[in-house]
Amino acid sequence: MNVLSVRLKQATSTLALCGALMVPTPAFAQNAEEAEADRTEIVVTAQRREERVLDIPLAIAAVTAADFDKRGARRLQDLQFSIPGLNIVETSPGSERLQIRGISQQAGLPTVATYIDEMNMNPNAVTSGLDIRSVDLERVEVLKGPQPTLYGEGSMGGTIRYITANPDLDKIVGRGSAEFGAIEGGNTGYRGEAAVSVPLVPGKLAIRVAGAYEDTGGYVDTRFGKDQNATRYTTGRIKALFRPSDSFEVSALYMHHEWDQKDASYAFDDGTYIFPDSLPQPAKGQYDVANLVATADLGFADLVSSTGYLKSSGSLDVFFPFAFPVAPGVNIPLSFGSRTSAEFERWTQEFRLTSSGDGPFKWLLGATYTDDAIKNGNGQLPITTPIALTPGQTSKAWAVYGEGSYTFGAATLTLGGRYYSDKRSDNGRTQDNTFNTFNPRFNLSIKTGDSGLVYLNASKGFRSGGFNTPGLFAPGEETYGPESLWTYEGGFKQQLIGKTLTVEGAIYYHDYSDIQSVLLPITNAPSIGRTINSGVARGWGQELAIVARPDKTFTATFTVGHNDLTYRTASLAVLPGDPLDNVPEWTASAAIDYRKPVSDNVTIFASADVSHTSGFFSTLRLFQTLAIVQRTGEPFPLVVRALPRDIVNVRFGAEFGAITAYVFGRNLTNNFNAVYAGGVIQANQGARPRPRTFGAGLSFNF
Repeated sequence: MNVLSVRLKQATSTLALCGALMVPTPAFAQNAEEAEADRTEIVVTAQRREERVLDIPLAIAAVTAADFDKRGARRLQDLQFSIPGLNIVETSPGSERLQIRGISQQAGLPTVATYIDEMNMNPNAVTSGLDIRSVDLERVEVLKGPQPTLYGEGSMGGTIRYITANPDLDKIVGRGSAEFGAIEGGNTGYRGEAAVSVPLVPGKLAIRVAGAYEDTGGYVDTRFGKDQNATRYTTGRIKALFRPSDSFEVSALYMHHEWDQKDASYAFDDGTYIFPDSLPQPAKGQYDVANLVATADLGFADLVSSTGYLKSSGSLDVFFPFAFPVAPGVNIPLSFGSRTSAEFERWTQEFRLTSSGDGPFKWLLGATYTDDAIKNGNGQLPITTPIALTPGQTSKAWAVYGEGSYTFGAATLTLGGRYYSDKRSDNGRTQDNTFNTFNPRFNLSIKTGDSGLVYLNASKGFRSGGFNTPGLFAPGEETYGPESLWTYEGGFKQQLIGKTLTVEGAIYYHDYSDIQSVLLPITNAPSIGRTINSGVARGWGQELAIVARPDKTFTATFTVGHNDLTYRTASLAVLPGDPLDNVPEWTASAAIDYRKPVSDNVTIFASADVSHTSGFFSTLRLFQTLAIVQRTGEPFPLVVRALPRDIVNVRFGAEFGAITAYVFGRNLTNNFNAVYAGGVIQANQGARPRPRTFGAGLSFNF
């Protein structure tokens, strides 16, 4: 998690086109024959009931296990530009900045809600996300736009749900894979994964165990050696499913995940990060999550109880090189190094009642309670003794929500809302505040036959306020307030030409107010700033996706997304016309997939994909208040840009019954433009992506 990160994180025309989300391959639970029959019948539970993606009047992308395998992806970040509106910036492991449809900030709580099954994984801290790998997943659901009714606070830009694979109650099944890749200019990375499901009481009780280990390989050279930024990930998960009758079931999940990065991925264009006084910037962390879910069929409705526990911890080292000017052309080189450590703990309980049946009226009622606590500490490098953690902010939040829809003819009207109350305390100053809000949702959809629909949607998102850390700041800034977002959207989903062509699109408008932004210190200390509410942003966005499948052997996918959300007011942090941080104006992708049986037991396959992002900006206007410069003597920039990136990947292989062998090439153009352009900490370096990589893999299932 990134309650740890102390780095400050750092596009503009409107296009009137209809847009959309990716229509991916079928769910992992489907067998190959079903998948070949119809690739559009994927079923999701994004609206807390089972529905086809094409029947849901919202912009939803479903990325299945087959998608991850086909593209060789190990996390959602690897596929982000094939989902219009999604952008993920990672400065270090466990430091993901998730943003959907341009709702992205450098401060405050996350703007995207993240779930594993029924468990809310959002850290109650600085904008970030826990590192979640694609280990034995059934699918990932990406819901775009505010999701106030069903997912609540933090789901301003949208919600991402990781759905783990269930145990098989009837038979033993398993899968495994091994892969390695040689990095150009770096060393070799490798990964292994295995999962097995065993019925303990056939038809009633089964368990599924999955695990993975990955060494990404390094490619950044520092003064301590070559290829220093390799990261090791370890994941283990066990899931049990008990179904004593057709009307009742219980699932229990426990998962452990940890990461260990030797040094950060910041580098210059030549792949080096070398200063005479530079220090390593390791990142370590782990989390444990448990989720107990009970479902009972009451006849008129399904009752769901979800009890969850999350505990995460970690540490992050930061090295900040700068200089102090003492005369024209004369600068004294200086540096500041720090370590931040933190622990986060959450207990959560949710009850939900969802109506059954196929009648015209459907409804849903629910209530949640969450209890969060943070401990943190920091120290200046070098550190020879463990950092003592002290209690920090706490949150005790509850919510009640409900939603109802009525279908009349081809039209369906949906109304919903959530009342949310969050009592926050800062134990360091014995200060507390309560943030309350009501967030409604309105939706009208009209079916266009069995193969499509059009819809209008309006919804409000909310993000709590909080407390700033005491520091060198002006009085009256101890607390910052909440922010809110209204999003208005129109979209369509349509299948054409005998379901061989699927087109989906959406156009939306954001009205974003009381935005939380970083405020830097009023002194010249190279210290991390605090948060203020900096004004209003508005703008349009559009998305479009097209999937063509003329026959069972060939699939082509095209997506494009555009965002023009900019600030409309001036503040200490931003000016009118500034884009929001880390938001690309354009993203696009294209992919082809070819699969051809050549005998009863052999199928050959080939896939290729290209993704594009126009780059993005980070605004650091307040940095001009500090009388320090870069080591080169240049002033720190007020606006930092991440350059455009184009990434090309290919994969070839064959399936020999239950065994699959393949070779791959990733980032064939060897694009080394930064995925994050740096900021106060690294002003002219950036977090760099993995260079061109070639490798091979082997997988099996039974």
